[in-house]
Parts: sequence; structure tokens; C-alpha cells
Amino acid sequence: MSETSEKLLYVISAKKELAWLSFKETFDYLYNLETGLREENTDKDGIKNKRLQAIRALDSLGHCDFNFSDDSSKNKVYAASPVLVRLPCAGFPQAILAGARSPNTIAQLSNACQSVGHHINLEVTAQASELGLIPQRVAVQAEDVGELRAIANSLKIPFIETPSAWSVLHFSASIDDYLATLKWYNDTELNWQSKTFDPIYLQFQSIKETDCPIRLSQYSHPSRNTKVYYLWQDGKCAEIDLDWGRYAVLKALRRNVLIYDKHRFIMAVPASANLPRLLERALTLCSGYAPKYETMPRVLPQIQGFKLFSAIPPQIAEMTAAKLGQTLLQQSLNIT
Repeated sequence: MSETSEKLLYVISAKKELAWLSFKETFDYLYNLETGLREENTDKDGIKNKRLQAIRALDSLGHCDFNFSDDSSKNKVYAASPVLVRLPCAGFPQAILAGARSPNTIAQLSNACQSVGHHINLEVTAQASELGLIPQRVAVQAEDVGELRAIANSLKIPFIETPSAWSVLHFSASIDDYLATLKWYNDTELNWQSKTFDPIYLQFQSIKETDCPIRLSQYSHPSRNTKVYYLWQDGKCAEIDLDWGRYAVLKALRRNVLIYDKHRFIMAVPASANLPRLLERALTLCSGYAPKYETMPRVLPQIQGFKLFSAIPPQIAEMTAAKLGQTLLQQSLNIT
């Protein structure tokens, strides 16, 4: 793992907040440094996808918060305060380090662990290789919760004893809660280039007509490089968040796409149907690992790839699915 993978979080932590343009420039510079590419040789679409991937991972790991609005000049990236977060695992209590980080943080944590007891296990591991600029997972295992609290006190940071995975999951809205907030209008179609969400392949396709009673449409602004999403039902439409919109269609059509392996405690989410942000954070904070991408053509053949979340307790998997109006598909996932 290159040291460059830590530097993005170091920069955000040092600045505490970054304008979107500054974040973009920082990411692109570090990505080119990591990959050895010269700026003129950069694949612009490729680096954009990697940047969006990093945003979701940093958000779901609890390192950063991202504030996006219709006015791109007001978009901001904020470093979250450092915190020791307990994991919802059985056995000896474990916690991961989330939030802001400096080049000295891991050494300071190691010293704090040693001061509490030599039996404390500090584990620093790399994230999945395809995630590039995502910082390493830093986890602490102790014999009792009091020791984790003492380590956090030594660092003068909070220790969250109730696993944040549970707290975030309970705090998150359900699909019904979210849909109840939408404002519906009797509008006509926007005269913009559009695509329609295909609930079988989970992709946006250039089709106008559909037999489905509910439709999610993507519209591309004619002059800006932006997209908006509208949900159509019974002749009415409402602007909707993309992540919630896909699951609104899947719920209405009773199309179940979330898979759970109860033996390996792995939950598979289609990469083309990202979870809403809080639900993704809840799953990520079960392990402290950002989800790993895998193609699994034998699982649901129409879906190109999945994001795999590890160490997911059955109750959290069931509750996450229920929040989205989904029924879990129980299946063994033969992952190497």
C-alpha cells in the first residue's frame, strides 16, 4: 500500500474543510501521483469514476462529510472529528478509528494502546486495492470496553460505545419515510436528453416507453454537466434522489436485488443500485472496510457487479433490506 493512499485524508484533515474544486484538484494530483500518470495522459472519465468512488468510501467510513447543492460553488468537503467507533461484533470488543487523521495519528494510537496494556491488539490493514486513495483501516481489539474507553481518553477523542452501525441504521429513513417527503406535480416531460431506469438490468437506457406503472427518468441539462432525476407515477412526477429513486422503483415492482450470505456474513448490493448514504455508512461501519467490488454472474445474471459489505450481522442485513422495501435473497456467495 502506497503512502499516497493516506494523503488525501491528511490534506482534508489539515484544512478541515475544502471547496469542491480544491478537493477535485487534490484528488486528481494524488491519483496521478499514485498511478504514475502524467496529467495529459489521464483518462478523464476514469478519474471521475475513481473520484466518485472515493467520495462514497470516505463518507461511508465516517472520515468525511460531503455537502452538495444545486450551486456547485457552494459544494464543500468537511473532515469529521476523530473518534473511536465500536464495531457490532461478537467476542472481544473492537473499535475502528474514523474521522480526521494526521501522519502521526497511528503512532499516537499505538502509544495509547501500549499505555493501557500490552495485550491490546492494534491492526492496520489496507483497503481493497481498487479503492486507491482510501486510507488504511485502523482497528483496536481489547479485553473489555473500559480499555477502549481508556485508549480514547488518552488520545482525547470520543469513544462511541454503542456501535454506530446500529445508531446510523436506526436514524436512517425508510423508503416510505422518504417518499412521503416528495412534492408531486402534474408536469410535462422535460425537453432534455433523457434515459429511463431499467429495473431488470439496473441501468439507465435510452427508452421512452415502458409498461411499468412507475418510472425513474434521468435528464441531462443541455448546457451544464449535471443530471436530475424524476419519479413518474399515475401521471405525476417528483424530483428524487437517485439512490432512493432506484429503490422506489424496485419496491413498487417487487424486484429484490439485495443478497445475504448468512454463513460468511456478507451482504451483496448491486454496484448499479447504490444504497442511500446513511444505509451504506451503517453497513460499512460493521467492519471498517469499504465495500469490495466483485462480478458474480451466477448470482443475478442481469446485474454486472456487486459491492460486498463484510461482517454484517443478520439483524442489520434484515433491517437494511426492510428500510428499502426489499426482501433479502439468502444465498451462498462463493468469494475467494
